Formats: sequence, structure tokens, C-alpha cells
Amino acid sequence: MPLKPTRRRVMRHHRHYSGLTSKLWKKLPYFLLGAILWVATSIALRAVGLFQEQSGSDSSRERNGGGYLRGGSSGRKDLVWVHADSQPFNDNEIASQATHLVIVAGHSVLISGDVQNAARDDSVWWLYDYQRNRGLPQAIVSHIQAGIRIALEDENSLLMFSGGETRAQTGPETEGGSYFRVADALELWDGRDIFMDDGDGTSHETDNGKTGQSTVRARTVTEEYATDSFENLLFSICRFHEITGSYPTQISLVSFSFKRQRFETLHADALQWPLDHFHYVGVDPPSSTGFNLQESSEGEKNNSLLPFQSDPYGCHTEILQRKRKERNPFARKAPYELTCPDMKDLLHWCGPQLISKTNVPWG
Repeated sequence: MPLKPTRRRVMRHHRHYSGLTSKLWKKLPYFLLGAILWVATSIALRAVGLFQEQSGSDSSRERNGGGYLRGGSSGRKDLVWVHADSQPFNDNEIASQATHLVIVAGHSVLISGDVQNAARDDSVWWLYDYQRNRGLPQAIVSHIQAGIRIALEDENSLLMFSGGETRAQTGPETEGGSYFRVADALELWDGRDIFMDDGDGTSHETDNGKTGQSTVRARTVTEEYATDSFENLLFSICRFHEITGSYPTQISLVSFSFKRQRFETLHADALQWPLDHFHYVGVDPPSSTGFNLQESSEGEKNNSLLPFQSDPYGCHTEILQRKRKERNPFARKAPYELTCPDMKDLLHWCGPQLISKTNVPWG
């Protein structure tokens, strides 16, 4: 049976709640002060964050010649370069009608999200010690630009960035895919040249690109199995066939100038490709980047030219076999004998004698 409230019990409860109320009123100023400090701190931190974000965006704009990377106008949106309105591959079947193959041979893999600095910063790329401070970032972007310019001049061309998953430390990232991302991020498809030498040996970025709509992005693919220069050429021909259903009538290839002899007199001959339908474009970074043409030429002679002279298909020489094994850490196997069955003899040919012209589709 519930107890009836007595006057004494009521008075006791009244005094209890009155005491609590009094204590709360005394502490109210402290509560208010704490709330004010919390709000002020939140506003201050947000202001600092916005300032840093804006500063980062400004720095990014400065590094890219005052313009934003495709995809946004501030903050982290600068790192996005593909839109819903980006030019799709083979738009209006422009790629599948190509007759001219333009190859850019890959040399490294991206390892940083700081793609806007891919043209000058060694740390953006996975480089061996002997490649550091030798102008490799400048060379790579210059090769990409050269390939795009060749493709701009011929609407019947297919641009191909060739290079597989060649670095164990980077994970399964391809050289070909890395080059494509750089072309996208730096908005190189219109043929712009992001380098300008002002006479003091310092490279600057500028925008000297052509105006008008470029179709090169819609005519660009990757070849993602090649582990050396011979495979860059061989596999790219088959990749071209996968896209177009035919073999190219003309090939242009971009790489370093000191590799010209290797491609023109060794690889093209090994494939029985007619030299009058082969155009080599050698592009080197300026010496101010640390690039040494004489040193590179000596390395080319000892490590590639002489081995390929005695072993044109790279099947027997220990140094060439070791390179292919080291550059295929993920044990990828190219599918080209299935997609290009009429190249099967060539794909399996090991020499050392050259394959007969009757055994190649373009013989």
C-alpha cells in the first residue's frame, strides 16, 4: 500500500531539489564558458583546415602552370581527371579503323598519387638507383607527348603505351597503364608541351597545345605484357590486330635516341618488318636533368645491343633471359597466340637465325 506523502516528506524533497537547483545555477557560467570555448575552437579548426586546403589547391595550380587538373576547381577534386564527358575509347569506331600504329615504349611504373609532378619528380616513379637523377621523369613525359603529337598528325593512327607489370615492389601495376594515367592527369591529349627551356637549363611547364577537339584519347590503348623492347614491338603489333582486326601498314615508335639501332636494325629485322614502313623517334631529356647520352649509349651497347645481335629473339642469352624473368614478377603470360593465331610461329620463334618472311603475316 503506497505511503501517503506527509508534510515532512514533501518539505524534505523540496529542500533537496532546491539545493540541486542552486548548485546548478552556480555552475551555469562554467557550462556556458565551456560551450563558448568549444564552438570557438571548432570554428578555428575549420578555418585552418579550409586555409590549408585552399593553399594546397593554389600550390597545385602553381605547379601546373596556373591551371587545375581535369575534374575540379579546388581541393582534392584536383586529383580527379576522368569525367562522365571524358572522350570514350573508339568513339565513332575511330580506333578500330586505324592503319598506323604509334608505340610509346614504357620504362617505369607510377608509385605516387602526385601525378601532376610526374614530369619532374623521381619519387613519382619506381626507379632503379642507376635511373635516379638522370631525367627519367622528363624523358617519360616527353615520350608520351611525342607519341600524342604523332597521333594528332594522323587521324588513322592508334596510339599504344606498351609495358607490363614489371616491378615486384609496386604490385600489379603496368607501365602502359601508368603512361595513360599521366596523359590523362596532365591533359596532354591536345598536343600541349608542358616543358619550356628559358635558356638557363631550367624546365618550366607551359601550355602551347593546339586548339580544337583532339580525338587521340579515343584512339589510345595500352599493351600490358611486354617486358623488354623486342616485346614492346612484337606484342604491340598483335595488340593492334586485336583492336582493328588487321595489321598496321605503318609503325612509328618513340623511345630514347640511343635505342634507335636496337629497334631499326635488330628488332624490325627480327620481325621481318619492312624498314621503309618503320619510323623511329628518339627523344632524350636535356643534360641539365642529369641525363648523360654517352654513358647511356655505352650501357645500351653492353647490356642490350650486343646481346640482341647474337640473340635477336631474346631466347638464349643469359642477360636477356634474366631481364625478362625479373620484369615478369607476377608470372603473366601474354594471350597473343590466341588472339593473333597467324603470328603464332613468330611468337614462338627463338632463332638464332631470322624467321622467314613467309612465316609472318606481313611477309
